[in-house]
Amino acid sequence: MKNLFAINIFFIGQMILLGLFFRSILKNKEQKNFVSWSLVSALLVLGIQLCIDVTQFLKFNLFAITITSLLIVVYALLHFYNMLTSKKEYYYLTIGVIFYLLTSTILFLVGNLTIGLSNEFKLMSWTLNAFLILVYYLFILFEWKVSFSLKREN
Repeated sequence: MKNLFAINIFFIGQMILLGLFFRSILKNKEQKNFVSWSLVSALLVLGIQLCIDVTQFLKFNLFAITITSLLIVVYALLHFYNMLTSKKEYYYLTIGVIFYLLTSTILFLVGNLTIGLSNEFKLMSWTLNAFLILVYYLFILFEWKVSFSLKREN
């Protein structure tokens, strides 16, 4: 409970870094502008929330988790949409981002509902999230192997 500020920093940092990543691979100028505008808007909204109630930064802030994760999913879906008619660049990474962030966001939102339940049931959702993050990292590893590993010539 004493490191919840680190979770908030992680989610905001993840939104910024993945937002900039997807902005860099999007080809459409309007989509790039949307990513830039929405990143700034989300940071502004989170900053206003922090100014109104500083303690939100020291809590399990579901609003911040939801807004940051769903924005990344929107960026990934934009890229996925663009891949329908073009080269499949960062395909597995995009699938991993969409899959993991949607499922983990749902688990985080449901997590507050499990407070009154048994410890075994509460730990089940965290264990599922740990498994999902491993699957996400496997998608990233597979993307790296497909996109960047040296191919042998036979």
